[in-house]
Amino acid sequence: MQFLKKRRIWLFSGVLGYALIALALSISQNVQAAQVNVEPAQRLAAVFGKPTHSSPIALSQNNTLVWVVNPDDDSVSVIRTDTNARIATLANVGDEPQSIALDPNNQFAYVANAAGNSVSVIQITNANPATFVARVEKELVTGAEPWNIVISPDGKRVFVANSAQDTISVIRTDAPNARTVIGSIDLRNSACNGETVAQRQRHFQPRGLAVTVPDGTGNATVLATRFLSFVKPGGVQGDDNGKEGVVCQIGINTNASNLDQVTLKPTKLAAQVTGFKIDANGDGVADDTSAYPNQLQSVVIRGDRAYMPNIAASPSRPIKFNVDTHAYVNMVSGVNSGTLVDAQAINMHLGARLRTDGKQKLFFSNPWAIAFTTQSGNGAAYAVSAGSDLLVKLRVEANGALNFTTSVSETAYVDLNNPDDAATSGANAGKNPLGIVINDAGTLAYTMNYVSRNMSVVDLASDRVVKVVETSDLPDPNSFDEVLQVGKEIFFASRGVFAGPQDTMVSLKNRLSSEGWQNCASCHFAGLTDGVIWQFTSGPRKSIALNGSWNPHNPDDQRVLNYSGINDEVQDFEPNIRNVSGPGNLPTTPPQLDPNHGLLIGNDGNINGVPDPLTTISGVANAGRPQHTVQLPGSDKLVPALDAMSEWVRFAVRTPNRPLTTAELNAGGGSATGGVNAGDVNDGRIVFLQAGCQTCHGGGKWSNSVKDFASPPPPELVEVEADPNGPNEAPNPNGFESVTTVLENNLSFNLGVPGANNPVPGQPEIGAVEKDTANKDALGKDHDGDGKGEGYNPPSLLGIYSVPPYYHNGACETLLCVLENVNHRRSGLRAGQADPLDAAAARAKLVSFLESIDADTAPATNLRLNRHDIFLEPAAAVAGTTVELGANISLFGPRVPTFTPGPLKVTFYDGSPGAPGTSVIGEADLAGVDADFGTTTVKVPWTVPTQLGSRRIFVTVDAADLFKEDNERDNTANRRVHIRPLVADRTAPEVSNVRINDDAAITSAPEAKVTFNAVDPAGAPGEQVSGVKQFSVVRYTYDTWSRRWVEEVSAFRELPVANGDGSFTVDTKLKPREGVAYVQVRVRDDAGRISRAGFDAISFVPGPETNLELVRNDTRVFRVTLNAGQSMRFTFTPSLGDVDVSVFQGISLDAPRIAVSALNGPAAETVTFTAPAGGPTSFQIEVRAAATSRYRLAVADGLGSAQLAADVIAPSKEIATAPIVGDIPPLQTAIDEPTTVFVPLIGQ
Repeated sequence: MQFLKKRRIWLFSGVLGYALIALALSISQNVQAAQVNVEPAQRLAAVFGKPTHSSPIALSQNNTLVWVVNPDDDSVSVIRTDTNARIATLANVGDEPQSIALDPNNQFAYVANAAGNSVSVIQITNANPATFVARVEKELVTGAEPWNIVISPDGKRVFVANSAQDTISVIRTDAPNARTVIGSIDLRNSACNGETVAQRQRHFQPRGLAVTVPDGTGNATVLATRFLSFVKPGGVQGDDNGKEGVVCQIGINTNASNLDQVTLKPTKLAAQVTGFKIDANGDGVADDTSAYPNQLQSVVIRGDRAYMPNIAASPSRPIKFNVDTHAYVNMVSGVNSGTLVDAQAINMHLGARLRTDGKQKLFFSNPWAIAFTTQSGNGAAYAVSAGSDLLVKLRVEANGALNFTTSVSETAYVDLNNPDDAATSGANAGKNPLGIVINDAGTLAYTMNYVSRNMSVVDLASDRVVKVVETSDLPDPNSFDEVLQVGKEIFFASRGVFAGPQDTMVSLKNRLSSEGWQNCASCHFAGLTDGVIWQFTSGPRKSIALNGSWNPHNPDDQRVLNYSGINDEVQDFEPNIRNVSGPGNLPTTPPQLDPNHGLLIGNDGNINGVPDPLTTISGVANAGRPQHTVQLPGSDKLVPALDAMSEWVRFAVRTPNRPLTTAELNAGGGSATGGVNAGDVNDGRIVFLQAGCQTCHGGGKWSNSVKDFASPPPPELVEVEADPNGPNEAPNPNGFESVTTVLENNLSFNLGVPGANNPVPGQPEIGAVEKDTANKDALGKDHDGDGKGEGYNPPSLLGIYSVPPYYHNGACETLLCVLENVNHRRSGLRAGQADPLDAAAARAKLVSFLESIDADTAPATNLRLNRHDIFLEPAAAVAGTTVELGANISLFGPRVPTFTPGPLKVTFYDGSPGAPGTSVIGEADLAGVDADFGTTTVKVPWTVPTQLGSRRIFVTVDAADLFKEDNERDNTANRRVHIRPLVADRTAPEVSNVRINDDAAITSAPEAKVTFNAVDPAGAPGEQVSGVKQFSVVRYTYDTWSRRWVEEVSAFRELPVANGDGSFTVDTKLKPREGVAYVQVRVRDDAGRISRAGFDAISFVPGPETNLELVRNDTRVFRVTLNAGQSMRFTFTPSLGDVDVSVFQGISLDAPRIAVSALNGPAAETVTFTAPAGGPTSFQIEVRAAATSRYRLAVADGLGSAQLAADVIAPSKEIATAPIVGDIPPLQTAIDEPTTVFVPLIGQ
């Protein structure tokens, strides 16, 4: 969920690997050596007297302390229950803590860190609330994405649900080998995931965990829920009854030292009638609707039953709020007997149909957790409605059945976010509750509220909030993180509270859906997917994962949205808020927009008005339109709500981690069970490239769909499938607008649909029928025969393993099924090429690679050429002379030392290829590129024509298309060359000894002075010397989004009067952004000849009182050169966010890292480095933002012979061991106009 995206580093030391596991282990061992020893008998004296379950909030066995995880700042808060005061915040747990389990003796806590792939072990040395002391003892790498953790009631075993690894890790807490992983349970290859080999290719994604009280011999049952539901035998996608949930029953003994006797057995959870009706067939008769359980995040045992709150899915048409998502609590009985039985579900939405208690009518969106006041007999249950910010009260019968508290249509609730009540408004609002615990007396409940970063204390006698405790700080007012926080609030809210003047006539609350029924997260868990195929207005469509909407390494690289390109902005989903989640238009003639729902307001900014027009893609851009605003507690800023949500999707949706390899699990102290074979992954990457998969799934977002236009798209890009026949005659296409230029056709329309004659060989036909919500023919086919509209917008492969099913209509539930589709897998091959995936072994290896793609996976390589990459040496083209015509060919992605087949051809043309009169100047071989994101230069000789004037030089890379890429459009570039007459001065001038600010290493101001020497040397006998006349200074900074040096174009200017020593000094202004800056100086003589470049570098470091900002995932690069024995210290002090700092000795991609500081949270990061003996040494300092950060930078030098700083690093941090850039800006010059200098681009 995070929801806040952490560091994203492309790792190239092999495709796989966590660079710092060994370092993290060494720290774990050092910390462990200093721990306080606790006798086993003492530790295991206490037990929990009831079943335990996973949760983001936990209550100590003696009910004195509440522990809450804080996913956004990687910390855990501890609150004492007698005063409701926060007594501790433990920072430096792993990345994105999501769940916590407590030792019944109050001596250890265990935290599951989803993004960190680890469990933090916290030692409690003093559990007295008045003198509380605890610290992180160590971290254990258990597997990918450990979302939930639970301890057995006897305290002997801890169970960890590694969601992306499909395993349950088991940690022993008793001696010997206390707090170590004794093994893992493989759920993917178990009966719980299916009986057939094909079914066991599915991604189980274990989430909720619960453990029964062990019997006298230690036998206990662990329940683990499967997060997403899969198609049942005989079922299909897009059908209310098509899928089933699963809870896995694991038999285990908490005294066993291994897992040899573990048993696994699934219990299936069937779809249930929802209790809501709708006319699905248009015959005037209301039909029953059903829904299947889905998004099973938690499970709680009470008595002989287990309870699983979830967001049930009812995907059949029509798509309307009250018949799509439902608030289920599914139950199984027989927990204590060992034979589980599906005990059906209660739909809590039915209890929201009537209100007689004076409260507003609100539905209960996104049930996420549940807790009980008693463990047997009659009692009450409180279910968390994460979207509506409510606690839903249910009556629990003695037999465990759930009922509503008042009537069949009404049940009580507690509002945690009522803006009209001081106890629950402003800073006291409880937003997006994700967990709940109730004390043993059944009198008080505590809720973990994720978005508001606080904990609500609820008196269960009065069902009122009596206290709210802040668990972590909200973002600083007026910061970019504040914008992201508002965007997150909108995304996870089904109601919403908005700002507005006192005389506002429209509603300033409950605008996001009809009476709180659902929110964006109802279908996009954590911004990802619910795995449901909905019968949308464009046809059957999976809720597409939003993490691939933007390149996680470049927030300016966006994919066109949806499977058919029907949206190009997140803001285009305003109609969904109004018409799918909301009640739709007002019942007027003609229908009018409801001013009390949605986020856009009147075009003139009138808060009481409605937008005109309301569009999904064409007409107007929806970003930046007048809209409702949100004001966070403690801030004076009114943040536009819809735009903020777009920014949250753009920057903060985290791609799930890939499964860990066997070696990584072993190195991290985990169990190798479920580990991935790294060799298979590397082999699969090769097959990926051989099969041409990158033609549709390349680049940093793993999709060749690019939004390369400003919104709204030009009319010529927008297509509507016209109806070629009369009404109700086939084909009968829907009239949705879409951008068809991004579509790729792999013949997947009607794929896997029963009876449609487009099966996936050897796979069950489960695809959803190609009809939209109005029963018209779906998009994806060229229904009107105009040559447009065939195919689908290629989805991103980022985290693809964690977001099944696959294809727009869910025709495949596994990646292996996708590769069995011959039409698809061969769509990227060259004409006549053999299919490298014909062999089953090759397909299996490609599946391993596809499952490994996350935001840290190096992208498929792409070649790139820009017009500024074309150059001449000498720089001036003189008629009748011979020059070298060259091109810098850039690589976006991992190095390719040898192109196979190859070499590739780089062809230089005088004129446009294929045009009359065009001639080939020459052809050069491109054998390979040896550096990641590197550049290779090729050259050919050119005899400059004698005809004066301008000519167009074209360069084409790999015209034969030997190397498959996602973007072939950037393989050709052209530039204009100005041919000059031959003059008497034929020798170019020279530049030397360039120095910025007298060769200083650092400047605190962007204004700088550049000094250089320039001469116009004598040439051959008879040549004239015209003398240097003009200069040009080109400045560079490094851009980590595009992985290139960015130049600033500079014109030639007249040289100033020379200094006394014959040098020249000119003023320049560096780009006002901290980091290294290069300047290249060229001079031109009076005859028009241009020198080669001289250069120097300086690091711009604003004063130590200057606040600097760094957007998450971005990096700043500093470079300094020190004399032997000289030292320098950089101190980065964040006031917001989290930065990590590395120092490399030397300027190359092979430069060794000599120092690193990478603490969690806003901690000061300091690195010190010293130049060794032997002469001047250059150093590269890189600061990366793990979260959007505000920091100050102080630099001290002249420290003498200081020791290198020791590595300081938080466990489980992923810090690259190689520099992000290892070269300098290229020195060739490209000149378009006689007076303008351009410098080549070197990266995408």
